[in-house]
Amino acid sequence: MNNNIDIKTLEAFQDGNHKAFETIFIAYYNKTKTFIDGYIKSEPDAEELTEDLFVNLWINHSSIDASRSFNAYLHTIARNAAINYLKHKYVHDYQQLYNRKNRAKPDRSSFPTSTSEEDFIAKELGLLIDELVEKMPEQRRMIYTLNRNEGLSNAEIAERLDTTKRNVESQLSLALKEIRKVISCFLMSLL
Repeated sequence: MNNNIDIKTLEAFQDGNHKAFETIFIAYYNKTKTFIDGYIKSEPDAEELTEDLFVNLWINHSSIDASRSFNAYLHTIARNAAINYLKHKYVHDYQQLYNRKNRAKPDRSSFPTSTSEEDFIAKELGLLIDELVEKMPEQRRMIYTLNRNEGLSNAEIAERLDTTKRNVESQLSLALKEIRKVISCFLMSLL
């Protein structure tokens, strides 16, 4: 998500100008959808999340700070949308596995149905991911953090860390593979 929208367009958008919103939408929609799809691995869901993101962006247009990096702002809300989607998906998948495993048992009182239970699981999962990232080799951790938290592209990370783009891609792939493995183990431990 590395398009640059000029300050006048952002200020017009902040004031509720539909044409400015259209310009932003056209400039960022496909890149945002691709970014989210990279996280959640479901194009239809990525499309829906991206549409919701832009609807919310329009609803909250007056709170956009035109003096700050719009790229970083959009990257952050897209990343958060993807992470929230995954957390809810994993909780849902866990509930379905639990249901299948316990079909013969009519007593559902022990089944975690409350949203506080889902929140707890999501927080635990988030902490587990944070802990895993902290334990990654230094370069992998830096690459993952620059990509996920600062929204830098692979090329930008390679330039900043004085390494190759291919190395950045490889390290990101390894980081995501580790995270998926830990998430799977975490969900299996809940059963």
